[in-house]
Amino acid sequence: MYVVVRIMKVTKNHQEEVIKRFLNKNLMSKSPGYIKSLLLLDSKGKDYDVFRQEIFWKDKRAFFVWEGSPEHIAMHKNKTNHSKPEEIIEVSRETYEVVGEI
Repeated sequence: MYVVVRIMKVTKNHQEEVIKRFLNKNLMSKSPGYIKSLLLLDSKGKDYDVFRQEIFWKDKRAFFVWEGSPEHIAMHKNKTNHSKPEEIIEVSRETYEVVGEI
């Protein structure tokens, strides 16, 4: 299994917008090899909240197939539908291979 983690710093009082966008079904969820996504929230910060989105894929290849797909590329080229929302301060990405599970 392969996990992509997006970490988003979000301006306070904008949790609902992020959660609403996350709950909307998207093209990624229909991609072969996609397993599930989790959205985690850390709201204890004074200046911003931190969302951690964990996206689970069957394997690294499934993720790279999605990332190179015409749908994914078109989504990023379409700035009106995929521009960074105003409340997002910063986004980073990490990737992991699952090496153990209990």
